[in-house]
Amino acid sequence: MQDWVFVDTCIWASFFTKPHSTEKLAVDSLIDAGHVALLGPLVAEVLLGCRRKNEADWVASRLRAAHYVEIDWNDWRSAADLGRELASLGHRLPLTDLVVAGVAKRLNAHVYSVDPHFDHVPDLKRYWP
Repeated sequence: MQDWVFVDTCIWASFFTKPHSTEKLAVDSLIDAGHVALLGPLVAEVLLGCRRKNEADWVASRLRAAHYVEIDWNDWRSAADLGRELASLGHRLPLTDLVVAGVAKRLNAHVYSVDPHFDHVPDLKRYWP
């Protein structure tokens, strides 16, 4: 689990739409190594970005290559705690980002994202190709 990388929605967008991007190459490598992990909210965000059902079905079939991690009660509590902590410092993060960060920290996993929200999460391991 320590080699797992939660790939954020913004990276998946480049992966699926820019075939020669750094993100595509990096995620392909992570998939080949069996290191990609996903959470339900990430799956939903990625699929929500698809315009048509057949496109969403195709994307969903590709996402199946990742390890799927269930979010438990304590993860939701941790996300809320982290959200309050960051809000007290002036940083309001979306719930999905809070959950991803919390689960990644629990599993000692990395987060691959260019979203600046994750810059505010203390002790979060980031993946940079």
